[in-house]
Amino acid sequence: MGSTSNDLSAAIQQMLEAVAQNDDLKRSLRMATTAAAVSEVAAQAGVDLDPAALVKHYAQRLLDASDATAIHNFDLCSWDAGELLWTMKNWKL
Repeated sequence: MGSTSNDLSAAIQQMLEAVAQNDDLKRSLRMATTAAAVSEVAAQAGVDLDPAALVKHYAQRLLDASDATAIHNFDLCSWDAGELLWTMKNWKL
C-alpha cells in the first residue's frame, strides 16, 4: 500500500490546500457528510479522489496507528453517542 498510500496522501493534501484558498470549497467540504461528497469537493478542486480509496486510506491509517493514536484520531471525528451507536447498528459486514 506504500506508494498508493503516499499518492493518496499527496492528493488529499493537494485538495486541502486548494480548499484553503477558496471559500466556496471550504463551505462545501464542511457540508460534506459522505465519502462521495468529499470526492465531489476534491473534483471541484481539480483533484481525483476515489471515495472508496479515501475511506480505506483513513481506515488503514487507524489500523496502523498505536492504540492511543487510533483512539485519539477516532475521537477527532467528534461523533456524539447517538451517531456512533446508529453507525455501529447499521454497519455492513
